[in-house]
Amino acid sequence: MPTLRRPTATLHYDDTGPRDAPAVLLAHSLLCDRTMFSHLAAELATTHRVLNLDLRGHGLSSPAVRGYSLDDECDDLVAVLDHAGVARATFVGLSMGAMLSMRAAVFHPTRVAALGLLDTSAEPESPFNRAQYMAMAGAFLAVGVLGSIEARIKPLMFSDGFVERAPAEVERLLAGLRASRREGLFQAVQAVALRGDFSHELGAIGVPTMVLVGDQDRATPLFRAQRIVDAVPGATLDVVRSAGHLSTIEQPELTTQAVRAFLDRVADGVQR
Repeated sequence: MPTLRRPTATLHYDDTGPRDAPAVLLAHSLLCDRTMFSHLAAELATTHRVLNLDLRGHGLSSPAVRGYSLDDECDDLVAVLDHAGVARATFVGLSMGAMLSMRAAVFHPTRVAALGLLDTSAEPESPFNRAQYMAMAGAFLAVGVLGSIEARIKPLMFSDGFVERAPAEVERLLAGLRASRREGLFQAVQAVALRGDFSHELGAIGVPTMVLVGDQDRATPLFRAQRIVDAVPGATLDVVRSAGHLSTIEQPELTTQAVRAFLDRVADGVQR
């Protein structure tokens, strides 16, 4: 597994697929890690070079030595391309990872060939949600992930149907969250909760863009996805049925099919 040492954090990522194929960079959700893309990454690696990273404070990557913003973390994605020797890639992100990906398309337009924005929002959190998330972040830092915190997180992360049909998978994901390093969780939640409004920048995105959302996503529901589609020139919308916020986990086959179809549509315009 390649290791990238940044000035404030050490990042780890998987590099799979043919080295001479078009590249795809995967950026995961807050409170998850690169394994949320296991099905998608394996499928895409048959035809693409796939860079699938653990973001700061998640999975195998270290927390940062100080707090950071999403704008700061966006640079990590471009640094991964540099480290892998990739000039340009399609960025596919989910939730926080998509927030970083849309920033990369605006701040580093020559490095982004196309965008897949999954279960995300370009808008800031409401004052109420911001206060709630920062309270949870403080609890993470002080005592770790307790049952009361899990109870608040679960309906944001999962659809009711998934909780009922896949309790073992829900427990596996929550167990990974409990094992996370407290400072890493705090920094990441803070960066997402305190993010600014990026919706006014979306008109500057000039690459093919697919927006995908689970039809039962409570954290970033359909109307937020539609606002991105309305703002990004030429963007398209895919709605995944019977999926909550973590669409790649709840409906891996349907999500992979949608991403694959998007990559096929834009293949002629994507250059390595």
